[in-house]
Amino acid sequence: MPRAIGAMQRQEWEEARRILVPLAAQKPKSVASFHLARLELEAGDTAAAETHLNAFLEFRPRHPGALALKARVALIRGELELASELADEALEQDPKNFGALSTRSQIDDALNTKAAAQALETLNSGYLKARQDGPDSKLLAAAATLAELDPGNRWNDDTTAAAIAYFKHAGDLQAALRNYDPHLISASVELDYITWPKRIQPHIRGGAVLDVGCGFGGYGMGFLIAGAKSYTGLDPVMQLDSTKARNKRTRSVANLGVTPREISASLPAINLIQGKLEDLHIDSTFHAISLHNVTEHLIQLEEVFKELATLCKKDAKLIYTHHNYYCWNGHHGNPAWPEQLDTDNPEHLRLYDWNHIEFAVNAPEDDYVRTHLNRVRLDEIRSITEKYFDIETWQEIPSSPSTLSRLTPEILGRIRKTIPDIEERELTTNLVFCVAAPKPPTG
Repeated sequence: MPRAIGAMQRQEWEEARRILVPLAAQKPKSVASFHLARLELEAGDTAAAETHLNAFLEFRPRHPGALALKARVALIRGELELASELADEALEQDPKNFGALSTRSQIDDALNTKAAAQALETLNSGYLKARQDGPDSKLLAAAATLAELDPGNRWNDDTTAAAIAYFKHAGDLQAALRNYDPHLISASVELDYITWPKRIQPHIRGGAVLDVGCGFGGYGMGFLIAGAKSYTGLDPVMQLDSTKARNKRTRSVANLGVTPREISASLPAINLIQGKLEDLHIDSTFHAISLHNVTEHLIQLEEVFKELATLCKKDAKLIYTHHNYYCWNGHHGNPAWPEQLDTDNPEHLRLYDWNHIEFAVNAPEDDYVRTHLNRVRLDEIRSITEKYFDIETWQEIPSSPSTLSRLTPEILGRIRKTIPDIEERELTTNLVFCVAAPKPPTG
């Protein structure tokens, strides 16, 4: 028997069969029949596996491993109710049986997938009418079904899981149905506009979110999927009547198929505004304010933070990632990482290996590094933050190992001729992740 099991582990099916078939024929109720069933199932012959299982279970009807295998056969055939019964029976015999536990988990996933598919079919056929007339009992029941399911941990990468997460994280199913849009949920997954809201979910769920520097507005649905009650996106370069969007997975331009103006008009929980914070009068206050790789672009950084502090509700959070100008790719151009470096490209040579730091000193006034990057240093942005907020989390995230390996003593010495007091950590830190709370009012 050990030789047969070893052959199965090596996926040497014919060798394992040569050993097991005569043993099972001589003693159908022996474990040889059980292992032969396992073999056929792993080899993809479901019918043969079931034949051997039935023979074995006739003599040993309560064998947990055999019951778990038969549950797998039923699962493969799509017989989910039978599979559930068999897996539960196997676990009654042995609650710790690995095969039964694994199969039970797969059955639950299949049941969830089936329930989600049925609920989504109902929702997707009636959500537009519900925007006008309000949701009926069928739509509410479908939304409630999704809210009971587990989206798992990949709801930023899977459209069905994202739809489940949308209702799972919603505080009000009626409001969630009013703002439901399957196209935007799918696009949010495809273009990677859920990963950031997912990362900061504990700070945004159930609250009103202001997203400063939101780009074209694609994060709106991503924040709703993560459980935000409402979303206000603000960006001076937002084109309200353009369908162009940034695909963050491929770093390319995509067609969203809907404009920011149309999104704001159709979904009451999303408000997209073209303009700068310092040029607008915003009456609302927010539970969370997000700046995702935006702070490095704010030329009037302190004025913006001062204004943001006034827009915070009690117990609000300011959350930002700051792309450090003084890291290897802080120039925001190409090359973005060492593997992309083309030494025949003059633009690459102008910026790579921290050359952009010296370049900025004498760069033309209209160059990108002067017009779009504030070149704030790490201690400066921390000091500005602490002037208006109490920092709760401050993480300095280093560049990749392949990037850090390029920082030689010669390069460090060269940079210090331009900035004598620069610290090595300023050159090795790629991003800062910060969570802060507004300072309590004085007086």
